[in-house]
Amino acid sequence: MKNLIRIFILFLFLNVNQFSQNRLDVVILDAGHGGKDPGTKGDKTGILEKNIVLPITLKLGAMISGNYPDIQVVYTRQKDEFIELKDRTALANLSRGKLFISIHANHKKKEESDKKGFEIYVLNRERFPEAVMVTMKENNILSYSVYGKDTTDKYIFSSLVQNGFLRLSSVLSTEIEFNFLSFTELISRGIYQSGFWVITGASMPSVLIEIGYLSDEADELYLSSEKGQNDVANAIFQAFRRYRHFFEIN
Repeated sequence: MKNLIRIFILFLFLNVNQFSQNRLDVVILDAGHGGKDPGTKGDKTGILEKNIVLPITLKLGAMISGNYPDIQVVYTRQKDEFIELKDRTALANLSRGKLFISIHANHKKKEESDKKGFEIYVLNRERFPEAVMVTMKENNILSYSVYGKDTTDKYIFSSLVQNGFLRLSSVLSTEIEFNFLSFTELISRGIYQSGFWVITGASMPSVLIEIGYLSDEADELYLSSEKGQNDVANAIFQAFRRYRHFFEIN
């Protein structure tokens, strides 16, 4: 009974006082690949994924900082450098991020038919237990003394936290899809669950966006252009604005 009461109190804490008084004050922006890891390459122009996603990420960060000076924007990289995946998520968790957005571009496999458009990924339920363990280890919410040394309590509450993260990730992914369709020339290929490490290891609401296919000529040329990159950054920012409102009133 004591443990049940403790879990109930922590559950109320999660819903009433979520992530430091419901303030979305730290956002982690992750430009995929970089340095010795170029990512995929455009079929027509040969442009590298790492050189498309970085300017989009920086533009998005500038929009957030310019409109919300009280929000700290943390970049996993701000130049062409190689950062290990584990170091990206470690930075996000150490920075006590409230949201993690990872930006990538796609390329079809040789055996696949032509593909184009954007895709959005949230946490795969199959990796949920792994994400729970990350939360137990690295999320600052779990530092509250009410836990004591009770591992069972920590695991149960970490599971509640991860369920909350997944709910918020789903809200954001829906907003991103809507705003991509509203503000870009890209088509939607849908929202999926995935086991990508950056959205499993980041102990916070997380999405990974594949902004388009560099194997498709139209997507490649659009994403290589200043207009396309501005459109994509703006679409993500508009989704972020709506998500922030949802986050801070719930």
